[in-house]
Amino acid sequence: MKSSRMFGILCILLEKEMTTVKELAEYFEVSSRTIHRDLLDLSSEGFPVVTKQGIGGGVSLLPNFKYNKSALNKEEMDILLAGIQGFASIDDGTRIKTLLAKLRLVQEDKLLLENDIIIDFTSWNHNSTIIEKIKIIRSAIATHHMIQIEYYSGSSGYSKRIIEPYKLIFKQEYWYLFGYCTKRQEFRMFKINRISTLEICREIYEERTNFEIPTMQSDFSNDKGTLITVRMDKMYEFLAIDFFGKENIREINNSLYISFSTEYVQWVISTFASLGDKAEIIEPESLRKKIKNFLKQAENQYEI
Repeated sequence: MKSSRMFGILCILLEKEMTTVKELAEYFEVSSRTIHRDLLDLSSEGFPVVTKQGIGGGVSLLPNFKYNKSALNKEEMDILLAGIQGFASIDDGTRIKTLLAKLRLVQEDKLLLENDIIIDFTSWNHNSTIIEKIKIIRSAIATHHMIQIEYYSGSSGYSKRIIEPYKLIFKQEYWYLFGYCTKRQEFRMFKINRISTLEICREIYEERTNFEIPTMQSDFSNDKGTLITVRMDKMYEFLAIDFFGKENIREINNSLYISFSTEYVQWVISTFASLGDKAEIIEPESLRKKIKNFLKQAENQYEI
């Protein structure tokens, strides 16, 4: 960890003309004394570290110092940096900060100060607890501790589960936990935002090897289930593009038509009912009847 931090300090000094011991200590979350020792060790290794006391002072490298250890070109570094910066949006630990500091250094002493890709895994919901849940789950995975969760399922409501956590998966806009459910006695995928409570258990599990991470498919546009055709008003084209992609939309007489397959018919009913007269299920006829009944029940809810 120390050598990793020292290299991170070196990269920061190469990037910035001047910094301070206090700034370095805060960045790497260590004491000022630790940073002073690291600077002395860098000097003893032959790096020209200069410290100036008083107002306007700080830590720097001698001018025109050259250092090049990167084996990657800028395009490869751009990809790495984008991924690590995205990961940093859910993990503010010192290891990630150190890695980012290292990756800022590329060939010919050029520094990656900007990137054309920004990945941010944080939620639009400022009150979201997903990041905290991810931290707890990652800790449990690293130590092979079982976790207890309260989970909401559309078919069975809220239930307590004991899980052996294995992987965290990010798919499109949601985080999932892949783990072994002791209640169901099989590997399951759990949507993180449906986990209402989460805690690490004392029990440690022995890692299983006879499993495969399933291929995750869309709820409403895979090749299985009921074939459905819908019409949407042009004013909801932005939703149609979000749901199905521009390439899957046919425009006829200022209306949008989409055909897709799904195993989650209830999603279609609730989603398209919410669009009122700006959307219509064309076929199958059985689904048209179901949405009619759904709307009648909703109407009865508001009868005086």
